[in-house]
Amino acid sequence: MYKDKSTTKALESSSADALPKNAVTDHPAGLAFFFLVLYVAVVFIRPQEYIPAILDWPIIPALLLITFLLWLGAGNIELKAAPFYLLSALFLYAPLTVVLAGEGFSNALDAISQLAPLYLTFLLIAATALSRKRIRIMMWLMVGGAVLFSLHGIQQEFTGVGWTGEVPIAGRIRYIGIFNDPNDVGLSLVTALPMAMYLMHNSNSKVIKLLLLLGVGSILWGISLTDSRGTTLALGAILGVYSWRRYGVFKTLIISMIAVPILFALSSRLDTISPGEASALGRVEAWYEGMLMLRENPVFGVGFGLFSDHHVRTAHNSYVLVLAEQGIPGYFLWFSYVGICLMLMFRLQKQEKITKSPWEVVAENSLDSNENHFFLAEKPRPRKEIIIAKEDQAIARALFLSFVGFATASFFLSRSYSMQLFLLCGMAVAHYQGTRLRNPKLPEYRFTDHFWFWIIICGISIITLYLVVTVLLRLSS
Repeated sequence: MYKDKSTTKALESSSADALPKNAVTDHPAGLAFFFLVLYVAVVFIRPQEYIPAILDWPIIPALLLITFLLWLGAGNIELKAAPFYLLSALFLYAPLTVVLAGEGFSNALDAISQLAPLYLTFLLIAATALSRKRIRIMMWLMVGGAVLFSLHGIQQEFTGVGWTGEVPIAGRIRYIGIFNDPNDVGLSLVTALPMAMYLMHNSNSKVIKLLLLLGVGSILWGISLTDSRGTTLALGAILGVYSWRRYGVFKTLIISMIAVPILFALSSRLDTISPGEASALGRVEAWYEGMLMLRENPVFGVGFGLFSDHHVRTAHNSYVLVLAEQGIPGYFLWFSYVGICLMLMFRLQKQEKITKSPWEVVAENSLDSNENHFFLAEKPRPRKEIIIAKEDQAIARALFLSFVGFATASFFLSRSYSMQLFLLCGMAVAHYQGTRLRNPKLPEYRFTDHFWFWIIICGISIITLYLVVTVLLRLSS
């Protein structure tokens, strides 16, 4: 039945008035979210690092602190999702590994200071960006940051220097601050690309569609200018998973024949990938050293942030880095945290189904019938489905593809604790929690119900890493 906008607004307002005063809605802490948007924007733009008038001002920590205090003051705090608890445990475990490594409490405090902004960023996004509108705002911020980096890189390509004063390194574009590495720029670009595509498809404005199309073009150009092999492979993984989910395996194989040459054209270094190539060999050796660190310290690792104290270079692999620095328990917490965020987005893309138990069917039939049927169900009930709105599915699909890109690129980079990851995880948890608020029939994802699943998957990933490193070492020798 058709409902006009006035009727819909009336229904929404009446339902809102019927909610208890402390009820959690999908748009809590409006002022806190406003400052959160400012905080994320400044994280990407970083004006305090190149504008002389505000050089070295603590704008980012100040905005983060203000946002956190406003969120606390807003009330309606409800942190039920499993990633909240997993990340909190990891936040406590990481400095413990530093102390047990003999580095003292001062270094443990340094670890806390490194992790605290990431933890709070995830917490605030996951707890406030519950509505579709707010998720889209976060996507716009991610896409805006990606376009900003691309335009800065294009300027570097043509003039040799960006407006921040930063110059390319070995012909590869970069930004400033935490995005000073070309690989970090590439990671931001590839994770934002599915969001840009979603926003373009979702918009009804031809002007916005055109702007986003130009933005997508600039992002692809930026990916090429980073000349990052991991980023290019991540782009291929996103396109492959999207094609597989949409068109099936056979059509994906055909599309791949066309896409692979294009990917090689995007990165001049992609065709140099081999175990014996100098850069790749250095990575494999770092992976191997990380596995040795794990074997010597399987429980607590060598300590958070201390990989470089035991090897001349970083791990160049996010998974190996966590294993080596925090041992198997720390890796389990990190892997489960990231894995559940990805899993939540995968689940929202499907129609969840609930089948009533035989006893429920018997009880309902007994009530519906004039006769008492306590043991036989004469009229079996059809299976009930939880209908997830197409818009929620589309958002989940975009975030899922962003995770695919990050997971692929981070296999070749030490980005276990990058800002991009915690922004993504915060958005994933917020979207799942918001969808549950809009559809109470959607079940909560309980970590305890899937504990052994994550134990097994975590174990398989460790064994797979060991086998991959062993094979690559033999091929390179």
